[in-house]
Amino acid sequence: MKSIADVIAELTRAADEVRTLSEGEKLRLIGRAYVTIREGWDMLGAPAQLRESAEAMDLILAGGMPVHLYDDEMRAILLEAAKVISQIEAAMKAKSVEGPAADGR
Repeated sequence: MKSIADVIAELTRAADEVRTLSEGEKLRLIGRAYVTIREGWDMLGAPAQLRESAEAMDLILAGGMPVHLYDDEMRAILLEAAKVISQIEAAMKAKSVEGPAADGR
């Protein structure tokens, strides 16, 4: 299983190399990003956030039509997904730091 940092690096690297990606690779990356975002929101206890996320909706739509995306559109989606995943990672770290203090331990 890849770490969150690995997923962010993979998406960022793919965005830089989007012209060389096959349609299958694009679809796999979109799927990985969506699953990572969904699992992150679940771990934070905010699964409804996924339905409210414009970025998640972009990933869902892109997953159905990666062949029809221009390179710049795909690059933007991958970078936005990396940004959201990074924000989720920061929220998870903050929550883990707050956790013991909130329990009074």
